Amino acid sequence: MGQLKVGATKANVTPPVGCPMAGYAGRKHGAVGVHDDLFIRAFYLEDGESQVAIVSCDLIDMCQTGMKLFEQVAAEQVGLPPESLFIANSHTHSGPNTRYREDSELKSYIEALYAIISGAIYEAREAAKPATLSLARRPVQCGVNRRERKPDGTIVLGVNPDGPVDRQVDIFRFDDADTGEPMAVLFAHAVHNVTMGSDNYLISGDLGGAAEAFVERNTGIVAGFLNGCCGNINAHPRGEFRHVDLLGTRLGAAVVQGMTEVGDATGDVTLKCLRHEVTLPLDPVPPLADAKRELKEAEELLEHAEHGEAEEELSIWRVNRLLDNAKARHELAAAGETSASLTYEIGVVAMNDIALVGYPSEVFFEIGEAVREGSPFSVTRPLTHVNGAYGYIPIREAFADGGYEVTARIHHKGLGIAPEAGEALVEQSLAALEEAAVGG
Repeated sequence: MGQLKVGATKANVTPPVGCPMAGYAGRKHGAVGVHDDLFIRAFYLEDGESQVAIVSCDLIDMCQTGMKLFEQVAAEQVGLPPESLFIANSHTHSGPNTRYREDSELKSYIEALYAIISGAIYEAREAAKPATLSLARRPVQCGVNRRERKPDGTIVLGVNPDGPVDRQVDIFRFDDADTGEPMAVLFAHAVHNVTMGSDNYLISGDLGGAAEAFVERNTGIVAGFLNGCCGNINAHPRGEFRHVDLLGTRLGAAVVQGMTEVGDATGDVTLKCLRHEVTLPLDPVPPLADAKRELKEAEELLEHAEHGEAEEELSIWRVNRLLDNAKARHELAAAGETSASLTYEIGVVAMNDIALVGYPSEVFFEIGEAVREGSPFSVTRPLTHVNGAYGYIPIREAFADGGYEVTARIHHKGLGIAPEAGEALVEQSLAALEEAAVGG
């Protein structure tokens, strides 16, 4: 245990007007303007032995390829290893498409983005000074469970007021150890940043960005939003910028009030940062004959879609995804494979008896709650869209009902994650937390 040092800064990362936007496949063109600027906020923490950079980004995500490139940039410019990087995205659907590809229209912007984030971490580190950490929780609800069951039994993206939803915000306040004045704050709440829909073509941080701005206006410090396990939780109400203002004010006000109700502050903090490998089970490889049939059907579907003959909800993007998965399954079947699994890393940041768990995927709220309840830490906050972007991880029960999240669940080598994947993630997350536990 050592003296906590903290530094925080922010940088504007608003993309150019006209950029392709992320989050909705049905958009017809790029952004036509900027409603509110996008920022990244870098928080640098150290305890004399360990260091971590927690970066809150008003962005959709950072893909696996992009994350690997960023890790190289951060190693060269700041000297931090991968396990000391915790890049958390708000998942706004009103921002730029940040998926990194060599042929990406925004390749230059994305590469500049990595340099900006790295530079902000450097700036925060240079500004780091002795600090204290304190915690608060406030009741607040900005979302609603979105898995609505229709009279015919089908599950749609709608409003399910009886479903599980986040009803609190976790607040992590950092104060100047010498003066006691607030320096920075991180706050976590689970809600899909989709207040604005696919018909919006204005750049915006959505409700997460509005909440950050509210806190910063009312406190004068850097405030970063962290998104909880929101895989089945949508912003509510939604559809207009007045709803963004409403929800941003609601969440931001809860944070500001919570900052006046924090518990005892401590500057004696032990930091622990790690990456933990998890393995998720996948559906079985289909027999070769079935794989051939599925591939042929996907190829025909794409041909129909290109001629405007596919079902309305099947966009070219979605059909291409179906085709890619069919090709991958066919390759596995042709090679004689019968099973496969997906292995990736989750991130853990522990601060004394507080733990953040970061998933590079869109995890159902119930999974995060199971991790929170089983954690050896007094306070645990599971977070999504951290250090990568793979897809949805639903609970087992959702598979029988179907719905968008099950269709859009993580796929690897053409195979979707199996119904037991959520339970596997809980078990392996708890193992990671045990590893990170102080004295563990």
